[in-house]
Amino acid sequence: MMKKTIKKTIPFILCGTMAMAGCSGPSGTGSQGGGGGEPDPDKTYDISYTGQWCYSDYEDGSFAEKMIEDALNINITVEKAETSDTIDLLLASGEMPDCMWTESKTPNWMQEQELIRTIPRDMVEKYCPQLIQYYEENPLIYKMVLNPENEDEFIYLAGLTFQFVDYYLPGDCYRYDWIENLGLDLGVGVEQVSDRIYVADNGIELSKFVEIMDAFVNRDPDGNGKNDTLGAAAPDWGIGQIGQFYSAYGFARETNDVNGRAEQSYATEEYKEFLKGFHELYEKNLLDPEIISSDRTLAWDKVNTGAVGYWLTSTNTLNSWAVDRPPLTLLDRDPDARILVTPGLRPDGGEVMATVNPTPAYGRFFINANVDDEKLAKILEFFNYSIFGNGDRDIMASLFYGEKDADWKWDEAGEKPVKINKLNSGDKGTWSFSQFGQTEEVTSWIGEEELFMTGSRYWAAGDDGIWLKWQHRPYKVDLANETEYEQIFQEIKGDLDAYVSNYRTQAILGQVDVDATWSDYQAELDRLGYNRMMDELEKIPSIEEMIQEYNK
Repeated sequence: MMKKTIKKTIPFILCGTMAMAGCSGPSGTGSQGGGGGEPDPDKTYDISYTGQWCYSDYEDGSFAEKMIEDALNINITVEKAETSDTIDLLLASGEMPDCMWTESKTPNWMQEQELIRTIPRDMVEKYCPQLIQYYEENPLIYKMVLNPENEDEFIYLAGLTFQFVDYYLPGDCYRYDWIENLGLDLGVGVEQVSDRIYVADNGIELSKFVEIMDAFVNRDPDGNGKNDTLGAAAPDWGIGQIGQFYSAYGFARETNDVNGRAEQSYATEEYKEFLKGFHELYEKNLLDPEIISSDRTLAWDKVNTGAVGYWLTSTNTLNSWAVDRPPLTLLDRDPDARILVTPGLRPDGGEVMATVNPTPAYGRFFINANVDDEKLAKILEFFNYSIFGNGDRDIMASLFYGEKDADWKWDEAGEKPVKINKLNSGDKGTWSFSQFGQTEEVTSWIGEEELFMTGSRYWAAGDDGIWLKWQHRPYKVDLANETEYEQIFQEIKGDLDAYVSNYRTQAILGQVDVDATWSDYQAELDRLGYNRMMDELEKIPSIEEMIQEYNK
């Protein structure tokens, strides 16, 4: 059912010449002796590793860990890394594991620190042939992973997920029982898709959204006779949920095309209007007073306790992997709650603007510079087992859901795992090794559970989802690191992020006059290096132009 973004296979030499810039570090040849790329079948290999869900509460010797160890004759040591800051400390201490998944570290940075080695293409073809197949079907990934100085090796391996390309994920939720109690006109069509889930056929217009929030705050929507309800909960600023508010002002959270030049969202004139509009909502008490908080659990608690009537989320939180957060927690705690899901906000008379990834690439798998070819071969076996289950669906399902017949079983058709014991992500080592290996089939297991699929005609590509027309790829992304964009970004990131965040907070809270200070804000962005950074993106074509070139 899945639809690939790009189906044409590009000659490998072309991909290589367009791939990521940078040297291969101390292991530039990708060959460091050892066993010549062949693991010893009689040897037990020790492999240190960190990845998603390898947090402080990770259970050493977990079910998933033991299953992998027994299958491959290896001993796994899981390095526990809670956050990107923990990973920074791990790497700074010289304790990088033999292999690791991360999204927080760029290939250039890892190379500059001489932390990683390159990976010969012939070894990946031998030990991970299915991965190569996916890269061939989605050749933009080659721009991300190949070594431009040697077309026969990779800088790192990218994982996969089709959640971010084959589904419309940005979504927001309203308490629909509150809307019905108040008799509010939403200005959109609404369909009931399950007992307690309703779906809108379009985004809510900004002016209508303001009316709804005002009613949620001032008209006793839960009918308890008290003035104790809030409008919108705080977004999760860290993962970019605020982009769903940006849509109301006609721009996207990724790079935008501004008169043919790539601009980040926070530098556009539309962003200026967003800041002013958000301040007005805050002044009217239509936003959670903790709107600036970066702790998303504060918002979740307010949703779960019935304190707020609107929150930003994603449509795939209707699947059981999100059992620890709303809307599932709210539905579980309040049997009277009903939820309306919409594709987002839109300007009055305008359209929703949502962002979609340019490729199914997901995460970065790096190999420690000190790993020789013999051990690399074993690590690639470990990679292939964790991502593709060596072609065994039972293995793949177990790495996500736990022990077969204890935690899950196949449905009657033998097509999808059915949970018997609903584990949280990370329990028994689930997801800890397989997070970044979501093939089309696995994506359907994780992302197409019954409640989610009740609205599939709105948000799933396999059912020609009617919301998908509002998805846009970022205007420009330096996938291959062909310019100095990433280098400059890393140089200025700390100061730039702090300044943008601080100005945003001051603007929303009314501590600065946006109209009066906007030119100063832009000047400070320039002083920090913003324009120098964005000038680099002018050197490369847009994502759409890249795709058109590949499709010739």
